[in-house]
Amino acid sequence: MFSSTFFRRLFLPYLLLICLATGVVGFCGARWLRASYLDRTEASLRNEARLVEDLISESLESGDTGKVTEQAHRIAGQVGCRVTIIDDDGTVEADSEGNPDHMDNHRQRPEMVSAATSGEGSSVRTSATIQTALFYFARRAQAGPRTYFVRLSVRLDEMNHRINLLYGAMGISVFLAMAAAGLLCFYFARKHTAPLVELTDLADALAHGQLSRRILSPEPGEMGTLARSLNSMADALGQLIAQTDNDRARLLAILSSMSEGVIATDTQQRVLLVNAAAGALLDFPIVEHNGALCEMVRSEPILRAASEVLSTCESKTFQLGPSHGHYLEVTICTFPAHAKPQGVVIVARDTTQSMRYQELRKEFVANVSHELRTPLTAIKGFAETLREGAMHDPVHGPKFLATIENHVDQLTNLVNDLLELSKLDSLPGLPRSMPVDVGAVVRRAADLLTTAVDKKSQTLNIQVINRLPAVVGNPDYLERAVANLIDNAVKYTPTGGTIQVTARSENGHVTVEVSDNGIGIPKEDLPRIFERFYRVDRSRSREMGGTGLGLSIVKHIAQAHGGAIEVSSTPGSGSSFRFKVPIPGQQVLVSHN
Repeated sequence: MFSSTFFRRLFLPYLLLICLATGVVGFCGARWLRASYLDRTEASLRNEARLVEDLISESLESGDTGKVTEQAHRIAGQVGCRVTIIDDDGTVEADSEGNPDHMDNHRQRPEMVSAATSGEGSSVRTSATIQTALFYFARRAQAGPRTYFVRLSVRLDEMNHRINLLYGAMGISVFLAMAAAGLLCFYFARKHTAPLVELTDLADALAHGQLSRRILSPEPGEMGTLARSLNSMADALGQLIAQTDNDRARLLAILSSMSEGVIATDTQQRVLLVNAAAGALLDFPIVEHNGALCEMVRSEPILRAASEVLSTCESKTFQLGPSHGHYLEVTICTFPAHAKPQGVVIVARDTTQSMRYQELRKEFVANVSHELRTPLTAIKGFAETLREGAMHDPVHGPKFLATIENHVDQLTNLVNDLLELSKLDSLPGLPRSMPVDVGAVVRRAADLLTTAVDKKSQTLNIQVINRLPAVVGNPDYLERAVANLIDNAVKYTPTGGTIQVTARSENGHVTVEVSDNGIGIPKEDLPRIFERFYRVDRSRSREMGGTGLGLSIVKHIAQAHGGAIEVSSTPGSGSSFRFKVPIPGQQVLVSHN
């Protein structure tokens, strides 16, 4: 309790004030007691002096000095004080404790001077005769025509002893009063300090985040009201902080799930909030304690734009890239909206895929234009030649018409493939999905290309595992995909080559693998062979009648069935394509006996 500053400020001053007041009262009481005792002693000596005056007046009047001395000794023994009879001129006539013949003239003694002047006098001083501190009282008296003084005195050591006894009793009383006052001060100071100390501890706990602390039994009165207010404030703070934590957790969850990079800074460009996508897009590590924006983001355009937005309070959007392999669209604006800016928010969106799509679209348009222009130019040229007279030429006319027909077929195949790709891109799901016997699909696709294989004296081997699980899909699309792979192998395998088609079940998929020992594909071209219109050797591909869309169609069919297409190749040794379709949970076994 004494560690409490408020307790010390409340207890010590009041204790000192009470002790000081008690001490002053005790001191004044002691002085008053001494004065009162002296007054009583003086009154007693006055009465006794009158008695002495009555007893010795006859002896003084008759001049019997011896009798006066005897009476002085007898009276002193009775009243317990020193009795001195002094003549008007200061000569000592009789004294109960000394020889008058050896005593000085007492006319100038203070009590004598006062008695001569006013009839009575008193003083406290050390006796020159007996060398003891005495209290003197002198009274002027008349014995006939003769004037004399009766002086009585008492020893102060006896009086002081009595006064000291009274002082001791008074001191004990004062000490007890101080002790009682101290206990009362302690009790009331503690009673008033304890609730305040508890309130202070609660406030300190709340300041340090200990929001579960409460005052269980508030005192009545203002302290109780304050305690209940602090409890209510703690409840409100707890709810507010819980809500803030929930909001922050929700915000962080939203930010962490975003593909866009988000960075929030204050007006000094110190980072307040950042998500993982921002670190990935702008290539900086996410640390627990974020620093300045310039320490994290090394992009000069972003730093410059953030400063401009802070100064102008106008949002800004710009393109950035390529930066660390990404094209970015960056938007910077201040927050909060329609108020004094407290910082900026930087949002970076990855537009790499969009840029790639734009490039692919441009390339697609260019490729389509090129693919259409070549046969159209040929058709137009042969048509003009026929119109100019070659139509009637029995040799060249039919030849030119056959060439026009071939180019029309090429255009038709190109348009059909484009329509097929467009249909595959726009399909939300496979039409006419059903259990499909992949072995039967492979055999039908191989039968379609038997003529092309025989024309190049190639060998086509079909190997289908018995009891191959059925897959769910569109049989026509699956047949088209397998046929495209076999046709591709036939085209790029030289005369007399071998083509191997294997259908098997592995790792939860049915895999159709088409392998050849043809010209193969260069390693640098493998990642792009499934792109539309991409050809490893354009001139040779066009001569073979390909549209450049066959492998792209195969890829889309595999993806539409939830599968994938893989390729491996060695230039000069051949290629191997693996078309995979997942096996459904309920497997349907199909026999190929």
